[in-house]
Amino acid sequence: MVHIAVFGNSKWSSLLKDILEKEYSDLCMENGKEPIAVDVFVVLGTPASDGEITVEEFGKRYTEGELSAIVIPKENCMQHNHLLFSLLRLGINVGDIYDGIRLSEQTRNQPDAIANLIIPMLSDSYLPYLEFHVADHCNLNCKYCTHYSPLVTEPVFTDYDSFAEDLSGLKRFIRDIGVVRILGGEPLLNPELPAYIRLVRRVYPSAIITVVTNGLLLRKIDQELMECMKKEMAFFHISFYPPLKDQIGEIEKFLYKNGILFTVSPMISEFCKTQTLTPREDGEFFYQCFQATCNCLHHHKVAACYAPFTTGYFNTAFSKDLPEEEGIDLYEESLTLYDLKLRLLLPMERCRYCVNGGTSPWMSIGRHSNLEDWIS
Repeated sequence: MVHIAVFGNSKWSSLLKDILEKEYSDLCMENGKEPIAVDVFVVLGTPASDGEITVEEFGKRYTEGELSAIVIPKENCMQHNHLLFSLLRLGINVGDIYDGIRLSEQTRNQPDAIANLIIPMLSDSYLPYLEFHVADHCNLNCKYCTHYSPLVTEPVFTDYDSFAEDLSGLKRFIRDIGVVRILGGEPLLNPELPAYIRLVRRVYPSAIITVVTNGLLLRKIDQELMECMKKEMAFFHISFYPPLKDQIGEIEKFLYKNGILFTVSPMISEFCKTQTLTPREDGEFFYQCFQATCNCLHHHKVAACYAPFTTGYFNTAFSKDLPEEEGIDLYEESLTLYDLKLRLLLPMERCRYCVNGGTSPWMSIGRHSNLEDWIS
């Protein structure tokens, strides 16, 4: 008997457990392999029942040989990356982390689906998360902005044709994505935003599509964008900064009235200070960084976060030479799916300049800043 864990406490976690212990185990035994027993569900935070354990408890049982693997349902994509880096910090072998296929109530009636129910994460043509810019500039310009938007001195929009080519390039390796987030800067500044939404829905039809906005322009969006959001089942995620405090109620009414899905973050009253000019001696910070699993697509490359692609604005503004334009070239002749996914789990040279520098009260600095506004 092979003893494993399943991530989450959703109905999908329970369904995956049921199929693993029945149809999948039957198939294993038919092929001379040991059956599967799902001993526990692993959850982030505090367990709510006897059948749930923390990630730390899973790491303990894994080290002691009581559990040999963990399976992550694709439906739990929103927490996937947080879980993954927690597992890696605990020393879990990445080869013992599996993705489950997208489930439905009919899955167990499909023999081919059962045979491929779980796949080693590095061999699965799937990413839980991808983000990309449609505009580098912003209309709010926050101090400590990790994307350096206040340093973008003129409007900079992503070239649609180039991006479409890159999304097709990514599709050669990654056939499915859990969540695609469209960012900036401020994405509502790009008048071609509907085209990007339609493109993502066409290439990755199962993805959750989110447009992340500071909300200041939401009540001014045109009919084309509203209809696109509804037709393509996309939604807005509003980053709730202090300037929105007196407007958020009216914005919510507007979105409700027009039938547009949205979520709102808690009030963002502080920003993290994450940059230093003194490079770290190791890459350990990478596995604690909140941005390290924010896989980004930009100009023929994909990287674990957006920093390599926007650091050039910082270097230009302050005559510095922090590493920039790192990432994985999607058109490398020898690139494989396994290499792509493995390299996204490894720190870059740029990561040596990231730190946990504490927090600072949120403020907008407009387009006038000095070096101290960016470093810890």
